[in-house]
Amino acid sequence: MKNKKVLLFGILGLLLVVTGVVVYAVITKPAAKTMSTDDASQQQDSLPPVDSSIVVDLVKSKLKANTVLMTAKGLDGKIASVAYELSYESQGLIKGVNSGSKPIDTTGKDSFEREVYLGTCSKNDCKPDIGVSKVSVVLEFVDSSGKKSQFSKDYDL
Repeated sequence: MKNKKVLLFGILGLLLVVTGVVVYAVITKPAAKTMSTDDASQQQDSLPPVDSSIVVDLVKSKLKANTVLMTAKGLDGKIASVAYELSYESQGLIKGVNSGSKPIDTTGKDSFEREVYLGTCSKNDCKPDIGVSKVSVVLEFVDSSGKKSQFSKDYDL
């Protein structure tokens, strides 16, 4: 009887230790992922600035409500693609728009122009983000050799 109790407590103790190790491993794993995400954003922030010959502008569209027109000139056919991220505040919330997984193809072009709607659309039903007065723009330029550079600026509308 005494041997059975010792064996039972031994098995329970072993299960407790194994459970503790598994819980610890699960809890510490997401923290490692967060650090790698932070490292990726730091790498993006450390991109060299875009060549000064490239001129970027952002203005409120005169033709479409709640839309901005983003332009870049001086690409001289050297830039293969441009990814963008616009962020702004609307009714106390930070919102934004980005190029997603498909950057703008600028291969062989001297300039590009893109209209960007400041709001959300679902099944052709668009709702504008109101009260936007300032837009932060971050552009990532990739040249034909794959070298990346970055442009960032805040624009008042």
